[in-house]
Amino acid sequence: MTDRDQMEMTLCALESDITPPLFDAFFAAFPEQRAAFHNLEAAAGRMTNETVEAMIGLAGDEPWVATTIINFVDLHRNYGSFTPELYAAFVDMTVDTLACSVGSAWSAAQDDAWRRQAKRLNRMIAGACIAA
Repeated sequence: MTDRDQMEMTLCALESDITPPLFDAFFAAFPEQRAAFHNLEAAAGRMTNETVEAMIGLAGDEPWVATTIINFVDLHRNYGSFTPELYAAFVDMTVDTLACSVGSAWSAAQDDAWRRQAKRLNRMIAGACIAA
């Protein structure tokens, strides 16, 4: 089974939106970032979905992911200074939140797949931050 297959199995097992617990964790770790969100309701769901979509896109070797990541980084420059470490924390928290939300349906294979793609995404984001 491919990483993408494992990741899609995770999404099928979700019973609730991961956005609220993800942002609770993010703001608990980085309370100063709350001020960057002028419309949290609109941005939080979009950011969550884009992060998940990017990882699944990477797992499927989709060509659009590289340009999308460059655009993410460029767009976020309008909202303050985001370091590669801050992006990486959000990506990693996304995977952690998926794991918690899926509970006992989360497998070692799913964990490996999500974390492998998270590492790839974090490397791409770091590269885009340097280029920006």
